[in-house]
Amino acid sequence: MVGDLQVVAQPPRSWPVSDETSSPRWTRGSTPRPTPPGRAPGRLTPTPTCRWRAWPLPSQEGDGAAIMSEVRERIGQHLQVLVQDIGARPPGSPANRQATAYVEQILTTAGHRPVAAPFTTRWWEPGEGHLEVGGVRVGVAPNPYSPAGDVRGRAVLLRRLDQLEALATATGAVLVLTDELASGQLLPAAFPFLDLPEHRRTRDALHRLAPAAVVAVSDHWEPILEDPDLPFPSTTIPTELGRDLHPGDELHLVVSGAVHPGDGVNLSARIGDGDRRLVLCAHLDSKVTTPGAFDNAASVAVLLALAELGHLDGLSVELVLFNGEDHIDACGEVAWLAATDLDQVAGACNLDGIGLAGRRTSLAALACPEPVASELAAWVARHDGWVAAEPWIESDHAIFAMRGIPAVAITTEDVHALLGGLAHTADDTLEVLDRDLLARIAADLPSLLTLLATSLTTAAVNHHDG
Repeated sequence: MVGDLQVVAQPPRSWPVSDETSSPRWTRGSTPRPTPPGRAPGRLTPTPTCRWRAWPLPSQEGDGAAIMSEVRERIGQHLQVLVQDIGARPPGSPANRQATAYVEQILTTAGHRPVAAPFTTRWWEPGEGHLEVGGVRVGVAPNPYSPAGDVRGRAVLLRRLDQLEALATATGAVLVLTDELASGQLLPAAFPFLDLPEHRRTRDALHRLAPAAVVAVSDHWEPILEDPDLPFPSTTIPTELGRDLHPGDELHLVVSGAVHPGDGVNLSARIGDGDRRLVLCAHLDSKVTTPGAFDNAASVAVLLALAELGHLDGLSVELVLFNGEDHIDACGEVAWLAATDLDQVAGACNLDGIGLAGRRTSLAALACPEPVASELAAWVARHDGWVAAEPWIESDHAIFAMRGIPAVAITTEDVHALLGGLAHTADDTLEVLDRDLLARIAADLPSLLTLLATSLTTAAVNHHDG
């Protein structure tokens, strides 16, 4: 049980030991960092910290092997609770509140002071469904947040947005969206960080037409509609089934499920001194359709193990367990942002989708000054099992990078190729993870964070002196 865990403080791996004044961390001071357009300059300076013993490499005998064994054990304990005992944990749900309560207890037991930013949201309880045409019935999955319904109507096939907007009425009809209209997921109106004109026009047309139901035909890895504000039943079917649908066909769609109001919290904890800090983050939530091992309990387990064993204590960081990355309204991110002064955030490091067996770990730099990006690339080249990646925005590091705050994104190599068959599915279980790999990632993170803090400080000093 959590109360029986023994907290053993250990210093970060590879922390310098030859000079007591050589280990920088973020504090308030007199040297400004590079200031992106539209942001007020912050203040930071490297200052002395206490002397630390280096965390031994995994291959070393004695203490190093024992530390790695303990880190691996703690990671396994957290994965067992989050994935096996709790499982799917969408924000607002009872399972999500169990997950945040567990994380809060782990951090508190380790001597940290977690801060909870509350939010309210909506969560979806999945149901079942079937679609019948010409006397043939096939099972279908309701789109997330689809209202339950049992509807019949004539099929109206639409391929392009201009066809949808030109439609005068759809009363009693089942709209069948294909091609351009079903090429990717429609952004929900509730998503706070991005909207696109064509997505807004599509939503507006669907609201105006108020069809009896919508059937999207697509092989995209996500359901085409995932929006609690759309008032009609809907489903997404593969193109193989969609070929059998023709204009004027009588369609019978039955879907079940329910949308519930819910509440939750976004958890964070400060580690180290100083207002100026790095944010070290991973999202705790999952889709309701998955136990979410790879996405993203593995990352949370690594951060919890580091925090409870003291391997982050030599840095000024804020550990943030975002609770909404996989949710339609990013509820936890919004709650944390509302309570946070971003001018005191020097940079961010986000973990999402790590530890997949048989794959290397990738690192991408976003909104980083060129010298910082070069230092990060050199760090990757020095560490086995790591590979540099192109910037990508589909996770929580984007909320920093889009504001000009340097961000590092850590995930599995070629992660986007895995989205269709693993992420958000029932197959995302503990069996896909390599716990030894997760322990190695945990061993490397403190040195990466130290380098990020140091290089950002140096870049700020050079920018000021220039």
